[in-house]
Amino acid sequence: MKKIIGIYFVIVLLAMTWVSWYACVTPSQSMLPAYSGKALNVISGYITVCSEPWGLATMFDAYFGFLTFWLYVAWRENSVLARFVWLIALLLLGNFAIAAYVLGCLYIHRKETDLGKIFFTKKTAHESPV
Repeated sequence: MKKIIGIYFVIVLLAMTWVSWYACVTPSQSMLPAYSGKALNVISGYITVCSEPWGLATMFDAYFGFLTFWLYVAWRENSVLARFVWLIALLLLGNFAIAAYVLGCLYIHRKETDLGKIFFTKKTAHESPV
C-alpha cells in the first residue's frame, strides 16, 4: 500500500506539471476574444478562470481542500514556522505541495510499514523537516 501511495503522488506531480504547462501555453476557446493579444500566464489564467461562475466555484473547492489538508499538516507539524511555510506552499502550489508533503513523509519513514504510524502520528523532534 505504501508503494501505491508513493506512485499515486508521483503521478499527481507529473499530471499537475503537465496540465499547468498546457494551461499556460494553450488559450481556451472562451478566453480568445476577450483576451486577444494579452500574455498567457498563471495570473491572467487565474483571473480568467475566476471570472467564470463554475471556474470560481472550482477555485473555492480547490482552496477549501488545500486548507483542509493544511489542518492535517498543522496538527502533524511541531513548529509554527513549518506550519506557516506549508500553509504558504499549499496556497501557492496546491496539489504540488500536497504531493511533496506526502512523498516527504513516505521518504522520512521509508523503513516503516505501518501507514498509521507514518501519517497519523505527530512528528517527533528528531524527524527532519518535510
